[in-house]
Amino acid sequence: MKQLPAATVRLLSSSQIITSVVSVVKELIENSLDAGATSIDVKLENYGFDKIEVRDNGEGIKAVDVPVMAVKYYTSKINSHEDLESLTTYGFRGEALGSICSVAEVVVTTRTAADDFSTQYVLDGSGHILSQKPSHLGQESRAILKRNELRLEPGLLAVTAAVVLVLDHQCHLCRRRTGVC
Repeated sequence: MKQLPAATVRLLSSSQIITSVVSVVKELIENSLDAGATSIDVKLENYGFDKIEVRDNGEGIKAVDVPVMAVKYYTSKINSHEDLESLTTYGFRGEALGSICSVAEVVVTTRTAADDFSTQYVLDGSGHILSQKPSHLGQESRAILKRNELRLEPGLLAVTAAVVLVLDHQCHLCRRRTGVC
């Protein structure tokens, strides 16, 4: 027997959290809601297989939390297992962004009310910051995931495509009937 390389372990454990494009979007929307967002915009290119972009008007990520915002098992929501009994948020494990970083190229742009300007962060496969630069975005946050490093199983892609197509169809039906979706 031999120990698996760290990158392989990250990818395998990420598949428990990130199983499809739908699960990625779900995790990012939950992050937005936990940040107090009242407006969330989701854009998918090629049904999310090439690019997923989520923008929100939430509180942003505090400067002190930025270095570990996507490192697995870092969270601002709980301090110990006792806190699990009184959760008021969707996310708490500190796994979503870290897991997404394991399967896609991730760029996060964020700004809090205390910040003078937005900052864009490019993250590596472990959730660490590769680079950062000022951004033109106002008081909003944005997460962009690109396919260039996406590693989902082919069978899973087919199932995800079917789910996204069904959701898209339902949204069109809803829009026709009510004018909203």
